[in-house]
Amino acid sequence: MKFEIYRDVGPSHLAPDGRLSVRSLVDFMQDCSVFQLDSERRLDEWFKANNAGMFLAHRQIHIVRMPVHGERMRVVTWVYKCNPMYGLRNTNMYDAEGNVCVYSCASGAFVDYGTGQLVRIPEDVLRTVPLYEPYPMEYMPRRVSVPKGVEAEAGEPMFVWCFLTDANMHVNNARYISVAQEYLPEGFGFSRIRVEYHIPAKYGETMYPKVYRAGEDTVTVALNNADGQHYAVTEFCREEGQRELVR
Repeated sequence: MKFEIYRDVGPSHLAPDGRLSVRSLVDFMQDCSVFQLDSERRLDEWFKANNAGMFLAHRQIHIVRMPVHGERMRVVTWVYKCNPMYGLRNTNMYDAEGNVCVYSCASGAFVDYGTGQLVRIPEDVLRTVPLYEPYPMEYMPRRVSVPKGVEAEAGEPMFVWCFLTDANMHVNNARYISVAQEYLPEGFGFSRIRVEYHIPAKYGETMYPKVYRAGEDTVTVALNNADGQHYAVTEFCREEGQRELVR
């Protein structure tokens, strides 16, 4: 069976417009994905025995409708491809009537926590992870590049405070999106997010944002270190025909 959890949208999950915040949305999806990994007994045992785990490489999110306070949401995740070095999954969120509110895909690499290097999962362990058909959606490139020929606007640097980090001792995957969202032009609405993760930002470091606007419908925010290397690159897009936008 596909793995699912339920989340009630409470006051702490809301954005200023009264709908679920992007931060909480990604937290919901991230929780579901991690719990699913934990539930795979053989894989979880191998991770613990080898001081390894999965690091997220990219995420693509399509927002159909953001729920409001009091709604109970069903978050469902499943793996549709897995090889010895990385896995691909879908994670969707449904309302009480079964309507899809958000659909997404993501990829993650298997990493040795001690060295930071990729590791290979044994085939006999991989065979215990069930695979399902991928969700019918547009699968865009996992690489999120800054637009060429577009002049970047420098945003105010962001110090990496402790509240942005998690148990992995670096900025949580969801927080990169939240930080990038702060640098969007005022009033810009979006319905699709693509983010690619590069090097982890740690407490005490500083993220230097570069904002690129390619046309009226797409804004890309690169969060860089002092040397110009990317921590994460996030693209926000207003999809054609999408009526409900996040602002």
